[in-house]
Amino acid sequence: MDRTGAADRFSAWADPALLIQVKQSALKGLFAREAGFGVFHPGATDSFKQVQFGEANVQFTFHANDTKEIEGLNCIKMELDIDYFKDIGAHAILEVITNGLSGNLTDPRQVYVLRWMAGRNAGVAPFEPPYVLG
Repeated sequence: MDRTGAADRFSAWADPALLIQVKQSALKGLFAREAGFGVFHPGATDSFKQVQFGEANVQFTFHANDTKEIEGLNCIKMELDIDYFKDIGAHAILEVITNGLSGNLTDPRQVYVLRWMAGRNAGVAPFEPPYVLG
């Protein structure tokens, strides 16, 4: 895992099969390809956001040209983040522009709460990530 990027996301080396799986999920309507992803993710080759919830959906951004061999597997770089809003307008105005003007980043504590509430409202399995917020 690489934490050298923005503090509101992380990068990791992933099996290229993950990109294929996310694309297949997009064909089933579970993810949507992000428009203009290269503006906010320089060097990215593709990006997909989960569309299950009204807020706090996971976004996978792939950098397929950035590779690294790990234990014999040629991996690709991937960024993972969760945005507050699914709607591109709300995301742009209430998150991207607001954060840009204030100098803030997406708050992982707020994302945690939004994701937990979205899951409860949708009746899906509890959101229980392998970390706690301090």
